[in-house]
Amino acid sequence: MKMREKWILIVFTIISLLLLVGSILFQFLNEEDPYQFYTGLGKDIDISPDDGTVAFSYYLDGDEAIYTAKLDGSELTKVSSKEEGRFRNPKFSQGTEQLLFLSEGIDGVQSLMVMNKDGSHQKRVTDDSLHVKDAVFSPSGETLYFTAKLSSEINKMEGETKEGYDLYKINRDETDLEQLTDQDHFTMNELSISVDGEELYYSLYEVNEQLTAFSLKDQTETRVADVNKDMYSSILSKDKKLLAYTAVTKASLNSSLFKYELYLQDLDTTETKRLTNLNKNIQSPVFFHHENKLAFLEYTNWPSDPENYRLMTVSFEGGDEQEINVNLPSSTNRHLAMKTVYFLLSNEVATAIYYVLFFVGLILLTQRRSGKVFQPSFISLGLSLLFFIGSFAIGAITNPWYGIWLAMVAVAMFICSLVLVLFSYIVSKMRKK
Repeated sequence: MKMREKWILIVFTIISLLLLVGSILFQFLNEEDPYQFYTGLGKDIDISPDDGTVAFSYYLDGDEAIYTAKLDGSELTKVSSKEEGRFRNPKFSQGTEQLLFLSEGIDGVQSLMVMNKDGSHQKRVTDDSLHVKDAVFSPSGETLYFTAKLSSEINKMEGETKEGYDLYKINRDETDLEQLTDQDHFTMNELSISVDGEELYYSLYEVNEQLTAFSLKDQTETRVADVNKDMYSSILSKDKKLLAYTAVTKASLNSSLFKYELYLQDLDTTETKRLTNLNKNIQSPVFFHHENKLAFLEYTNWPSDPENYRLMTVSFEGGDEQEINVNLPSSTNRHLAMKTVYFLLSNEVATAIYYVLFFVGLILLTQRRSGKVFQPSFISLGLSLLFFIGSFAIGAITNPWYGIWLAMVAVAMFICSLVLVLFSYIVSKMRKK
C-alpha cells in the first residue's frame, strides 16, 4: 500500500468522523428554528374596529415585528419599537387607539405587551412566570384577558407537562392579576370577546375542536355550537350568528396531503358555505366589523417550514378571494456563512451521509490492512441492534418519547449498515479480481 493513498484514506476517515461528531453535537446543542433567517409574514392578523387597518407580524431576517397597513396596502408602518426580537399576535382595542401583542424571549416564554397604535408607550404587562398564548382587550381597554400556562411547563415533551392553559385577566397598568379558570386545558386557541364584554370565546380540543364561551359573570364554560366535524381556527362573528372555521376538503380526504379551506356556518339555520377554493391551507380567519367579509392567511407552501403566507380577504358569498398587496421590506442579509453551516450540520440526512462515509473509510483501510472488509459493516450492524434494544430500556426508565427517538436512530443506522454491507461486498469482489 502506497503511503500517499494510506494517508489520503486516513484523512478522509478523520474528516468524516469530525463531520459526524460535529453534526450530532450541533443538532443536540442547537435548537432547530426554521425561522432563523426567514423573511415573510407571521401567522396572526387582526382588523381594526373601523375596518380601515390590518395589523400583522412580519419576519425580516429572522426578527419578527408588528406592522400595520391600510386595507389597500398603503401606509405600511412598523409599530413595535425594538429592531431585534420576536413580536407577534397583534390585537386592536375596541377604540382602535391601542394594540396588544406578544413578545417572545430567548427561552421561548411569551409575555403580554401593550402600546398605542402608533407604537408609542410600549410596555410589558405580564412577567416571566406565565407563558401567554393569546390575549384580547376588554371593551374599555383597561382590562386584558389572556390564555396562558406556567412558563416552567413550556418546551416539555408530551407526558411531562403537569399544568395546561387557563384563562387570566390583568389590568392594563399591570395590577390585579387574576386566574379565571383552573381547567389545565391542553390547548386554548382563537381567544375573542363579545361586544358587550360579558363573554370570552376560545377553541378547546377534545375529540374535535369546539368553540367555547366563558361567562365572566357566572364563571362557567359552555359550548357555542355543536359542530360534529373536524374544524380548526374557529371564530364567532360579533353578532354571534356566524361561525367561521377551516376544515379539510372532501376532495383531499383520500389524498396524501389534506387541503384546508375556509367555511362559514349560519348558527341559526346550520347552513354551511365554502368560501375559498385555493387548494392550500387557510389559517387565522378574522371577521370584518362592518362589512360582510373575512380576512385570512393562505399558507402557500403547505406543509413546508418556514410557513409562507399571503394576506387575503373574501366575502361571505365566497369565491372572490383577493390579496392585500403590501410593499413589505426585503431581506438585507443572505446569511451565506451560517446557512452553509446549517446545511452541513443541522439535518439528519447529512448525519447519515457522514456516518456512511466514516465507515466507508474504515472499510477501505481494513481491506488494505487485513482484508476483513466486512468487519466495519458488522460493527455498524451490531451498534444499530444495540441502540434498538437500548431504546426500550431508555423509554422505560426515562420518557417513552426518548425511547422512540432512539429506536428511530437505530433504524436509520440499520439502513446505513445495509448500505455498508453492500459496499463491503463490492469491495471484496473487486479485491478478488
